[in-house]
Amino acid sequence: MKQIKQITGTITKVDDLSPTAREYTITPHEPLSFIAGAFINLFVEHNGKTIRRAFSISSSDQYHDTFTLSIRLNPQGELTPLLWDMDLTDTTVKIMGPLGLNTADKMQSKRVFLFGFGVGAGVVKSLTDHVASRYDIESLTVMTGNRSVEEILHKDYFDQIVEENKKVTVNYVVSDKNQTKYRSGYIQDHVAGYDFSNADIYMCGQGIACTTLETTIRASDPVNCNFFVEDFH
Repeated sequence: MKQIKQITGTITKVDDLSPTAREYTITPHEPLSFIAGAFINLFVEHNGKTIRRAFSISSSDQYHDTFTLSIRLNPQGELTPLLWDMDLTDTTVKIMGPLGLNTADKMQSKRVFLFGFGVGAGVVKSLTDHVASRYDIESLTVMTGNRSVEEILHKDYFDQIVEENKKVTVNYVVSDKNQTKYRSGYIQDHVAGYDFSNADIYMCGQGIACTTLETTIRASDPVNCNFFVEDFH
């Protein structure tokens, strides 16, 4: 992991990703070198109080002059309702990072599986960019779990990389069973038939979702596989 810094940065752009998710582009006031899979702590001042939250970086680790965070609105949360209510473009924020242990440099297998639940698709996007560029990679399988078709995040990016790199496979799973365009249900419903032996397996999402998926994969008795779990609450 790169040296942890405590610096400031400017929110330079805010884009809607879905009805409940946004992408925040931050330009740090000095370059922030990170490895895909890392997260930062973001400090936002509001009414004399500092609110601190951890968010995974969703942009490519090839670039250090800007980075992006994919953030989901939590109506009961302390910070995200403020982010949605306020126009923070051109706002200065404090940053601490990069942080995290489940980074791309730890994944050395030639076969890699990346699973992202909900907004976890953001960090999976960053990891996909890193892993797909490895000369020795044999296959990269990506699967994202989504509440609805409208909530599929970064679809344009994933569809494009599949077109450009034949070693990459991407599937979208949607829990809304009224849709018929994509796989229906949950990620763990669609992993039967995959060979997880001799592979690195990364998953990011709510704790219960990651635990259920890991249990399902382990039930297939894979050998020589490594799990990298980034769960959040």
